[in-house]
Amino acid sequence: MTGPVAAAILATQGSSPLAGEGQGGGYPHETLAIVAERRLGVAALTALLLRDPAYRLVVEARGSAEVGDALATHQPAVMIEARESPLSSPSSEANRLQVDPDVQPEVFASSVRAAITRARAASSGSRRERLSDRERQILSRIASGRSTKEVARDCAISAKTVGNHVSNICQKLNLHRRAQLVLFALEHGFTAL
Repeated sequence: MTGPVAAAILATQGSSPLAGEGQGGGYPHETLAIVAERRLGVAALTALLLRDPAYRLVVEARGSAEVGDALATHQPAVMIEARESPLSSPSSEANRLQVDPDVQPEVFASSVRAAITRARAASSGSRRERLSDRERQILSRIASGRSTKEVARDCAISAKTVGNHVSNICQKLNLHRRAQLVLFALEHGFTAL
């Protein structure tokens, strides 16, 4: 990154587990970054999104180093850039949305929602593919309500091995609670109610 850069990281209540911070027993929040060459551009676009109560400001950053650190820390699912933004590629996995500084508020808001939807779709497909066949099998059984001991007995492995698989699944999917695993499995067709 070169030149003066400003950024704002915002979070929105997610309906699917994407990168970001979690709270309570629900899914992690989806994060998005607004990046521009000038603070005024970031402030204007941030203000447009904050009109919607579904968004909240997580952090503001100024300067190349601070912006780079914020992007690395929060790993936004969506990157919103002003057209004159000097960024090359701060986050290879982020969905990119380039906007003109004079964009209409309604157009901007709907573009952001569409970018978040694309990020959800891309993330859920790639997350599912990251699991091994054994991990999928264990996730399916856990989501069906089986205990760790029951899963171990079904798969002819130890309960400790089941626990290791569950830990690996949580890490791969960026989930932190068993309830999140169950919801993920239900939403992505690993099991049915």
